[in-house]
Amino acid sequence: MTGTAPAHTAVHTYLGIPPTRDIGRHPTVLAALTARVHDMPDAPYLTAVADDGTETTLTFRLLDTWSARVAGWLRDEHAVAPGDVVALMPLNEPVSIATLFGVLRTGAACLLLNPDDPAERALQQSDGQSAVAVLCPPAVLRERDPLPGAVTVPDPHLLPDDTDTSRLAEVLPDSDALYFGTSGSTAASKIVAQTHRNAAANAEAFLRHHRVRPGERILGFLPIHHANGVHTTLLSPLFSGAHTVLAARFGPFGYPGLIERFRPRIASTVPSVLNSLLQTWRDPELPSDFGYFLTAAAPLSAQTSAGVRRAFGARIVQGYGLTETTNFSTTLPIDLSEGEYRRLMLDTDIPSIGTAVYGNEVAVFTDSGARAEPGETGEIRMRGHNVMSRYAGNPEATEEAFLDGWFRSGDLGYEVASPESPGNLIVITGRTKNIAKVRGEAVSLEEMERVLVRLDGVHDAACVTVPHSVDGEAVTAIVVAPQGSADEVHRHLKGAFSANALPRRLVFADRIPRTSTGKIIRRRLADLADPDRGERP
Repeated sequence: MTGTAPAHTAVHTYLGIPPTRDIGRHPTVLAALTARVHDMPDAPYLTAVADDGTETTLTFRLLDTWSARVAGWLRDEHAVAPGDVVALMPLNEPVSIATLFGVLRTGAACLLLNPDDPAERALQQSDGQSAVAVLCPPAVLRERDPLPGAVTVPDPHLLPDDTDTSRLAEVLPDSDALYFGTSGSTAASKIVAQTHRNAAANAEAFLRHHRVRPGERILGFLPIHHANGVHTTLLSPLFSGAHTVLAARFGPFGYPGLIERFRPRIASTVPSVLNSLLQTWRDPELPSDFGYFLTAAAPLSAQTSAGVRRAFGARIVQGYGLTETTNFSTTLPIDLSEGEYRRLMLDTDIPSIGTAVYGNEVAVFTDSGARAEPGETGEIRMRGHNVMSRYAGNPEATEEAFLDGWFRSGDLGYEVASPESPGNLIVITGRTKNIAKVRGEAVSLEEMERVLVRLDGVHDAACVTVPHSVDGEAVTAIVVAPQGSADEVHRHLKGAFSANALPRRLVFADRIPRTSTGKIIRRRLADLADPDRGERP
């Protein structure tokens, strides 16, 4: 399964670039780690800040030592070999990070599991990819019950050094590195396979676009089971030599103190968090050397962008990408003039997601398959070194996702020209897929509907996305169940979805609007999802 050639080499051959060409300074994650240990071994790589404020700093040398020990343990105790898949349920803490790198050092691919997912869901994903082991760091077991059959990761302090260089796996750029579930994945749906080349491409694009210098601090809190958390917070700083400050989670009252103490140039966040800060941060004062907030994962409103500019005196640099495109495909230029920033981000209905970053190409296509003119709405598509190799174990979905070498995002938008950008910028207007983005987590509305109708007494169901001031988007579930109760439906959904994904509102209706062929008429769901109707589960 792993280490094979990508299913669609066309995505690596755009504009005549051969698939064997390395676009970054280092072709694999492990090559980047080796370079950092050689060049700056005792420089801080990552400072993890626990909920109680305890700080633990991993230098590049310590990350190398710990991950080598974990790799030796995986080989000796669990016979992990190159080409295997190992599942990991991580938290934002040092042992989880060392374990992720340890898995990669064995030549295996790491399947990232969501710690908030029900056990059944996590095991479906790991079983679906034939994972040879499911790993839970001790910190995870303090927050949830262990998964059946999962292995607790030992403290790297207590593991012996692994100095046998003959056991080092050969990891090639097109070897699988990371697996992520997408769109509320179950074993039967889609798992994105990202290669080391994908990771290198994203990291190279990140350091070039943001002009990251060694030692600069990047503040993050996004969970490292998400693509954004892994690539922005863990891998991009590894390739650039930057210093990540990683909070265990976001806390609206503790976050300003992290900015004041660590003085990051870039703060990686999401729009819902900025909305929360606008409501809770009294007398904000950012350090003089603070650069900007980098947002992604959910739509950004012009109101949020203007509010942050007004209250904090800072800019938001919006990025856009998908798990299938290794996090970032576009990002707003960081050096726009004040007038152009205002035009694109403040005095507009929809802020721009920016222009294509290094190593990939982004374009808008009409329904006819032609390239759209600026201002003409169509589907946003990408191709380049950051595009996934495939959906693991799902060739049909992989084939459907590509057209003429372009990955089809399912997002709608249009291009807009800027005199300050060498390429057109993109504005997103909607989605063709029935997906909600709740706190950055993709939630399949169709999957939730399928789960709802499996509950006894539910005759029909439909789900709709509604705007939410904190979460970006929220799900309202509309259920036809004459004898049903909100508590019963909520308990049923908790067995299949993470807490973030659960509906914010539940509406009992007499019928779901459908066409004569049985398709849901989704445009009519908005009236049923009126905020004055329904119950909060």
